[in-house]
Amino acid sequence: RRVREAVVSTQSTGGTPIFMHQAVSFMRADMAMKYELAKLAVWRSCADYDEGRRNTYYASIGKLYGAIAANENASNAVQVFGGNGYNKDYPVEKLMRDAKIFQIYEGTDQIQKLIISREHMTKYM
Repeated sequence: RRVREAVVSTQSTGGTPIFMHQAVSFMRADMAMKYELAKLAVWRSCADYDEGRRNTYYASIGKLYGAIAANENASNAVQVFGGNGYNKDYPVEKLMRDAKIFQIYEGTDQIQKLIISREHMTKYM
């Protein structure tokens, strides 16, 4: 959703829509990449579960990277909107607040890192 919000911005500079500028295009590409990578980790976790395998490793990676991606993408979306990104009239302001909960709700980043480290040692060592 953050990527869409950044793309549909009606703001323009010098007559060019803001989302057409190279710097904003790079941000959009980074946002899309982070979203897709987080989704792939979750899907890998689901595939392991469906096959009856332990899915803790990829589930924790999906949770951690998804939370990181959500926060970075929300921050980038706010940046695309400039000062208006903090205005309650724009949806990215709420997305920025909502993204922070992902780092807290599903286990803090540090806890997910401990789980990933433990599972990695079990899996590959």
